Amino acid sequence: MKKDSLAQELRMEIIVGAFMVFVLIGLGYFTIILSGEKWFGPKNFVEVRFKDVMGLKEGDSVVVRGMPVGKVKSLTLEPSPVYCVRVTAVLDQPVAVRTGYKITVVATSVLGGRYLQVDEGPEANPKLPEGTIFEGQQPYDLVGDASETINAVKQGLIQGGVISNLQSMTAQFNEIATRMNAGKGLLGKLFSEDETLYNDISAAVTSLKNITARLDKGEGTLGKLLSSDDKMYKDLSDAAASLKNISASIERGEGLLGKLIKDDSLYEKVTSAIDEVRATVDDYRETAPVVTFTSIFFGAL
Repeated sequence: MKKDSLAQELRMEIIVGAFMVFVLIGLGYFTIILSGEKWFGPKNFVEVRFKDVMGLKEGDSVVVRGMPVGKVKSLTLEPSPVYCVRVTAVLDQPVAVRTGYKITVVATSVLGGRYLQVDEGPEANPKLPEGTIFEGQQPYDLVGDASETINAVKQGLIQGGVISNLQSMTAQFNEIATRMNAGKGLLGKLFSEDETLYNDISAAVTSLKNITARLDKGEGTLGKLLSSDDKMYKDLSDAAASLKNISASIERGEGLLGKLIKDDSLYEKVTSAIDEVRATVDDYRETAPVVTFTSIFFGAL
């Protein structure tokens, strides 16, 4: 009995131990897969010095032409000769860095996250030797730049008087709203509970409606002009035709008015007759005193 019990316990311990070993192997495998690092094979180390890494940390990706090729291994603050941060990155494959390269820290989003971006430089430039300590560029701080921009805009709004103008406009709108609530002004009367203006507008609309109805029935002069009966139109057309004929007759020099306008000789005759009448009147005015005296003298005898 004891031997069977010990054998059973031994089997259970072996099974549990084997299960734990498999679990550890699985954890190790998935750790290697998820880390994205090559645990076997040659390693390529790259060292870069930055004045500011803007939150770059160990384990962040190294990207070349948009493709991850390694991880940041370590970051070390070096106080001499000048304060800087030495970044050591491990690459899965060698990268040929040439003169004219650019290495910078790039933000993945405004919420956080960084990666090391490597631009190898123009292909025509000579390659730099292995072991070169590269100089990184100053990274762009999106949050910091956005904060500076917002502060600059805020200062511009304050100094330019925009905020004070907005406050003044708001006060004016409040005053207008107060006047409207009090029923002052045209809009205030429109929105007030007093129905006087509403009744006046309603009466005006009714009057306009009556006028429109009269026009539609053809009543009144304007109604007759707008009605479907074309008698007045024909009368006006006939009158216009008559005026046109008269104008044409005058233009041709027919009739007295036409001759006065077209015939210069008639104009001269009329002018001469007027002159003769004027002369006769003048002669009469001169002889009138003598005739009057003679009439009085012989009348007395």
